[in-house]
Amino acid sequence: MSTHPTSQNEPATDDLGLLGIRELSIGYAEDRFTPSDVLNHVIGRARGLARDLGAISLLDEDGARASAAASTVRWRSGQARGPLDGVPVTVKDSLAVRGWPSRRGTLLRREAEPELRDEPAVARLREAGAVLVAHTTMPEFAWSAVSDSPLWGPVRNARDPERTAGGSSGGAAVATALGVGALGLGSDGAGSVRIPASFNGVVGFKATYGRIPATPSGAFGRLAHIGPITRSVTDAAFALDVLAGPNAEDPDSLDAPGIGYAHAVSDADARARELRIGFGGDLGLGLVSPSVEQAVRRAVDQLRASGIEVGDLDVALPHLACEFTDVWDAILAAELSGIDRAEERLLSPGLRDALRRGRSFTAGDHLRALTDVRDEVGATYARVHAEVDVLITPTLPITAFEADRLIPEGWPRESWQSWTPLTWPANLTGQPALTVPVGHDEDGLPIGIQILARRGHDEDALVVGRALETRS
Repeated sequence: MSTHPTSQNEPATDDLGLLGIRELSIGYAEDRFTPSDVLNHVIGRARGLARDLGAISLLDEDGARASAAASTVRWRSGQARGPLDGVPVTVKDSLAVRGWPSRRGTLLRREAEPELRDEPAVARLREAGAVLVAHTTMPEFAWSAVSDSPLWGPVRNARDPERTAGGSSGGAAVATALGVGALGLGSDGAGSVRIPASFNGVVGFKATYGRIPATPSGAFGRLAHIGPITRSVTDAAFALDVLAGPNAEDPDSLDAPGIGYAHAVSDADARARELRIGFGGDLGLGLVSPSVEQAVRRAVDQLRASGIEVGDLDVALPHLACEFTDVWDAILAAELSGIDRAEERLLSPGLRDALRRGRSFTAGDHLRALTDVRDEVGATYARVHAEVDVLITPTLPITAFEADRLIPEGWPRESWQSWTPLTWPANLTGQPALTVPVGHDEDGLPIGIQILARRGHDEDALVVGRALETRS
C-alpha cells in the first residue's frame, strides 16, 4: 500500500522511522501504513548513519521482515496484540535474544553461538508483537560509561559524531535517537541507560529494581536493572506496561504494578500537582557545568510557572566516587575471574586496569565497601524522600565529550564514576530514575534532567518527566 500522506495528520513517508509507539499503533489500526512499511525505513536508518556511528552490532533483516509481515496480518485482521505490535525495537548486546549471538563487545565472544532463549524482557516484547530489529553495541562486559570496545570500536554521538555516545547502553541510545526503532532495550548498572540517553537527547528509564524481570546478573547483583530508551516519556510508559510484572526466572521480580503507566502519563500535569517535588541542584557535589545548570533550572522554573509546585532542597550527597569505583572494580574482577592471561590480553586497556585494581580487594573488603556506600547513599535518599515524593537533579554534570575517551579532557579524576556522580547512587538504592532531554549547551549538545522517585513509585517519575517534557 502507499505510504504517502492523505491528510495533514498523517506523517510524511520519510518520517515513519521516527514515529512513536502511539502514533505507530494508530497508523496500523487505521491501515495508513503497515509494520512492514515502517520497518523499511528503520532498516535504512540501521544500515546508514546508525551503523556508521557504531551503534549496530547485529542487524536481523530477515527475522525482522518476517515479524513485521506477521504483525501486518494481525493488524489487518483485527488480532493485534496491543500497542507494541509491529513496533520496531532494538536490544542491547548483553541481553539474550533467541537466535542471535551475544558478543557483549568483547573479542573473547566474537565467535559466540546464537542464544537459545530470550531474556525475560525480550520475551515480553516478542509476545507483545514487537519487531526485533538489531542488537546494539556496548563496551565489553558493560564495564564503563562510554560504549567503546575492542570488538566494535567507539560508538559516536547521534548529535555530533566527534563526541562520545556514552554508555554502557550507548548503541541503544544512538539507534533510538536516529529512528532505528521506537524503543531500545538497555541495561543500567550505574547509569548505563540514563547516561547515553542524556548525551544523545532521548529518554532513558531505570525502573525500580525488580519491576522489569531479568535473568541473574552475576557479580553485578542488584546494581543491574533493565530499562527502555525511547524518544518520549509516553513511549517509556507504554514499554513499561509491557515489561513490568513478576517472572518465575527472577526471584527479585515484583508483583504486577496495579497501574497503567501510559494511562498515568496521559494526565501528567494533574498528577504532578498532587506530588511533593523537590529540586536538589547538583546535590552539593559542585561539579555541574554552567550550561547544564542553566538548562535544568530553566526547566524547573517552567514547571513552577505552570502551577506545579517544586521546592528547593538542600541535599548533600556524600562524595563517594572513589569508593564506588573500588566496588565496581571488585565486581568486574569477580565477573571475569575465569579468564586466563592470554584472554586478558584481548581486553581493552581500561578494563585490564580495572581488573588489576579489583583483584587487590578481598571479598571482605568488597562487601564492607559495598555496604558502606549503599548505606550512606540510602540514608541520604531516605531523608530526601521523607520530605518529597520526587527529586529533580541534572542527569550528568556535563554534556558529551570527545569520542575515544573514557573521561573528559582535563577532568580532575581518572575514573568514569567521577563524572557520573548523579546516576549510580540510584542503582545502590534500587529506586526509579528517569532522564528527559531539556535543552542544549552552547555547542548544540543535549542536556538531560533526572527525576528520582521513591522505590516502587515508578509512575511518579514518569508523570513528572512527562510534565517536564511537554515544556521543553
